Amino acid sequence: MTYTPQHIANYFLQRARSEGEKISPLKLLKLVYIAYGWNIALTKGDKLFDEPIEAWEHGPVVPTLYHEFKHYGRNAITELSEEYDAEMAHFTIPEVDDEDTKLILSKVWAAYKHFSPWTLRNKTHEEDGPWDRVYDRHMRSNPLNDDDIKEHYERRLATYFG
Repeated sequence: MTYTPQHIANYFLQRARSEGEKISPLKLLKLVYIAYGWNIALTKGDKLFDEPIEAWEHGPVVPTLYHEFKHYGRNAITELSEEYDAEMAHFTIPEVDDEDTKLILSKVWAAYKHFSPWTLRNKTHEEDGPWDRVYDRHMRSNPLNDDDIKEHYERRLATYFG
């Protein structure tokens, strides 16, 4: 099942809220990207969502999430993402509902929740990583390549599990 970035963001925001953790926009953007990477590697290419991930100065960014949460600045995000359901004529809170995706997201949360936003930012700037391959400081919107993301996280799997 493919979700929107808002589904994935809400998963992390709800986990943070339930555990008394705080997530800034920068940290949220990096968690969503990292989850995307692990998911695409662990599922042999299945994408969590269909929106592009772009190479910005501070790492990979899903523009819709950035614009939705940028008003928080460096502060903790206090509200969940909402989507307008035109058929029902009201706003809904998108949530992840399949167990396989929840399992991957829970592992990402457990592994990365204690890292600061800047540590996560630095992790996404690895030399010859997906961001590094396309980042151009003169062009903010270069999309990351899904094959590069998949390869990067598959290499990590091989490192961890031989």
